[in-house]
Amino acid sequence: MDAEEMLTVQWRSIRSAIDEAIERTLRRLPEAEAVEAARYIAMGGKRLRGFILLELAQALGAKLEDAIDAAVAVELVHAASLALDDIIDEDLTRRGNEAAWIRYGLKKTVMVSNLLIPFAQSIVYKRYGKLALERTVEAWLNISRGEVIDAFVPLEKLAPSSYLEMVRLKTGALFKLSAELGVLAAGRSDLLEKAGKLGEKLGIMYQIADDIRDSSDPDKLKKEPSLRLFKMWAPTLDQAYRKIRELLEETMKLTRELVSAGHTVLELIPGFVIKAMLGRLP
Repeated sequence: MDAEEMLTVQWRSIRSAIDEAIERTLRRLPEAEAVEAARYIAMGGKRLRGFILLELAQALGAKLEDAIDAAVAVELVHAASLALDDIIDEDLTRRGNEAAWIRYGLKKTVMVSNLLIPFAQSIVYKRYGKLALERTVEAWLNISRGEVIDAFVPLEKLAPSSYLEMVRLKTGALFKLSAELGVLAAGRSDLLEKAGKLGEKLGIMYQIADDIRDSSDPDKLKKEPSLRLFKMWAPTLDQAYRKIRELLEETMKLTRELVSAGHTVLELIPGFVIKAMLGRLP
């Protein structure tokens, strides 16, 4: 089995572990009536953020059980943000199923999403302490700031270059948190800044790849201002692919700096993220 095949096997195993841990965690919600809706909001997905968190933590010497709660928290915040995104964008489906707001209605979806975010923050605080909580709160603040730019600032008032800033906030923030919590779960707060840079760049790269894919859909392009901003930033896809290649090189360098030589699988994660979105490297 080569390194790429090993990475795929590990991803599938970790994705299953995260799914099981999310199921166990949601049963602890004191609001029993919200569990079914919370489970629906949280189900499915690639679990890339949790995967990055766990791979980094384990590469730094942590056991899976040391970092699984952090992965659950990150994935719950991500799921809540997607549920709210679907309301804002009026998307009817998510991950091949009805969007949560279609299934449960606007009020219940907003309430459960708003419940999941502080629930995830409390998990982080109880297990990993104040610094981890601070990073989690900052991540949600940045995600929300990015959403506000997307929803409230007219497209004509945005320079094409503001696309990367919005992506850094909306998507980069949660990938950044994933890497930060990964090093904190491993007891390596000395690596926090470098891990944050890695995660943020992975998130920007991921979102560019996602927008390359979605920009070919005329309905999405018409409905989503962020995609039109993407087209302003990259009128031809060559610029987008060039940026991905640049970020790919930077993230691979950062992974090598974060962990000792020999963690070949971890070094493959940046390429794995792109392949998950585009099916290939640019």
